Amino acid sequence: MRKAFILILGLIVFSGCGGKQETAKVAGWIKYQEPFLRIAFSHPQEWLLQQDGTKISFYSTAEAVVKFNPYTAEGPAAARIIINIDKMDTLRTLDEYVRNLSNDLTSSGFDVAAATPHKITDLPGKMIHYNGALDAKNRISGDQVVAMRDSMVYVVNYEAFNKMYDAYRVVLDTVLASLHLPGPKIVAADMDPSLPSEEMDLFENNFIKIAYPANFNASPATIKAPVEFAVNLMGYRKDSYVAIDVRPAQGLTLEKVVEQNAKFFKETSRGQATIDGVPSVYLNYSPMKDIQSRVYFFVKNDKLYRMIVNYYAPMRSDFLPVFEKMAASLVTKQ
Repeated sequence: MRKAFILILGLIVFSGCGGKQETAKVAGWIKYQEPFLRIAFSHPQEWLLQQDGTKISFYSTAEAVVKFNPYTAEGPAAARIIINIDKMDTLRTLDEYVRNLSNDLTSSGFDVAAATPHKITDLPGKMIHYNGALDAKNRISGDQVVAMRDSMVYVVNYEAFNKMYDAYRVVLDTVLASLHLPGPKIVAADMDPSLPSEEMDLFENNFIKIAYPANFNASPATIKAPVEFAVNLMGYRKDSYVAIDVRPAQGLTLEKVVEQNAKFFKETSRGQATIDGVPSVYLNYSPMKDIQSRVYFFVKNDKLYRMIVNYYAPMRSDFLPVFEKMAASLVTKQ
């Protein structure tokens, strides 16, 4: 929808902003931290947050959300900043990624300037400036800064209407100057990248703390009530990962929890463990050919914690010991 709408930009000759534009005022700055993605940056304290998975957006006003999605000439001028983190399905160079981005913007009707060098934290990157007229009185201007580390792509995107672009350009500068990204994954030169590394990283939020392989990534999972929190910890192999969720125990004991949930798993065996100082019961099962799984259940402070591990059966010795180590490291925070 956005692409079809913006194609008209190339047909319009911009003839001035028209009317007196708002003067940008930043009352103060506040630090935003995202525990899943392990990033942090400063943003105007009055701006409105919207997050969709690994895409984090801040809008200058509530009305700006409507103005940008899709672009519309209605309403007062507005600005937004977007930080997007993406894992590449296929490895591409920075130049290839930027070239594709430039082509996409051009095909959407924007005038796109040549990319220039611009860092994101300590990472060498490229910046693209683009702009286009929405109608005779409204112009959209933006900058996208792109950098890469390991298999991750980091994009900082700033957009604004009319004079708001210059007035709020300080937001882009402040985000880039304050941005903190996770460090590089430490992987031995002779190590198979599909295997979990011996080097462990730490995921922590207000629900749990857990160690996980440094070449894995922690990603938020979609939740639905009564689930209060869920996270996926996954590396290169999509069939070998850990999923954790937390929900109210509603007064149920561990034994009752296992009794109620066992029917959802075609268990082949079960066992016992200790997680965060309390008893845990786990069920082993096989959801499909060549995939082995285990689900851990434990209850603490009237919260039910469930940890599911999946691994490619022929690589059991590579994955299961690491996943058991992760289970042993799990600490609850509530």
